[in-house]
Amino acid sequence: MASNVVLAIFLGILSYSMLNIGMGLQKKGAASLPKIEQQPFIQNLRNFFTNKFWVIGFTLVQVQWFFLTLALDFASVSIITPLMSVGMVALVIFAYFFLKESITKVEIIGITGIILGIVVLGLTSQEEAEITNFAFVLENFSKTKSIIFLAITFSSSIALIVFCILRRFANADILFSIAAGITDALGAIFLRAVMGGADFGGDGTKLQETIHYWGWWLIMILMVLLNGTATVYLQVAYQRGKAAIVAPIFAVLAMITPVFGGVVIFNEWEGYFGSKISWLLIGKLIALVVISIGAIILSINSAKRRRFDICEEIEECEEIEEEVEEEKELILKEKLEEKKTVHPR
Repeated sequence: MASNVVLAIFLGILSYSMLNIGMGLQKKGAASLPKIEQQPFIQNLRNFFTNKFWVIGFTLVQVQWFFLTLALDFASVSIITPLMSVGMVALVIFAYFFLKESITKVEIIGITGIILGIVVLGLTSQEEAEITNFAFVLENFSKTKSIIFLAITFSSSIALIVFCILRRFANADILFSIAAGITDALGAIFLRAVMGGADFGGDGTKLQETIHYWGWWLIMILMVLLNGTATVYLQVAYQRGKAAIVAPIFAVLAMITPVFGGVVIFNEWEGYFGSKISWLLIGKLIALVVISIGAIILSINSAKRRRFDICEEIEECEEIEEEVEEEKELILKEKLEEKKTVHPR
């Protein structure tokens, strides 16, 4: 069991590192391409799939799903999803070595907090409720407490979106980022349920039995829809507001909500409420708080840096425009002088 948790943590770190680095490369590639709305669909495909940075990033984002599913097959969702913050650390390190970006003192504080939190989270991990088969998943999903949790979380995300649209997208950055974080978290919970019907470390018998459940296919479809919807919500939030507000809200909710989902639906912390290991529960909660604070620090700092880069690009464009205007004036003056010499009064 302990070796499985260690392997799961390694796979989770690898998955989220690939995700964050992949997204960073996609952004770098997309920034050098023409605006999507200004190009035909086929031309957009050509632009993106001929840009090596974007293609590498896209590949990393797709491949990381395989490692994430493996991680969730070996450990609980309450252990794996907080590792999302490690992906932010990997992105900062990647940017330092490969993109030649400096690491600030604030980022060092955030990285230190995340690493300490992950270490404490690993040390306080104990044997938790194991998902033996998909029948166990269905049984837990059909419990009243699970239905109430899923209904409240999902309906709250929908209510936030409807409320925001009715108010003509007022405070869309906050409301859509909250909805995105909740929806992404639900996707992670459903992925854990899907993996409850698979056993990559076994002989495949468990998976063969599971695929005959229509509920397994339904949960898989819902998982894909939830992750896709979360992506759309997040993009709307970025377009309508400041990244410094959107990123930390999304990161914290996407990390913490699955933890509560794992506790409520899969009884993942059931063994922590005994008198002998109550201190382990306290340590686990402190670790989650420290990880969240570290993630917020890195998110805000990353968003500020991105905004600063955009401002620099705008200033460069303005300088270029001024230079062009000056050149135009010089050309006009030269032409006027030529006319005066050719046609003197």
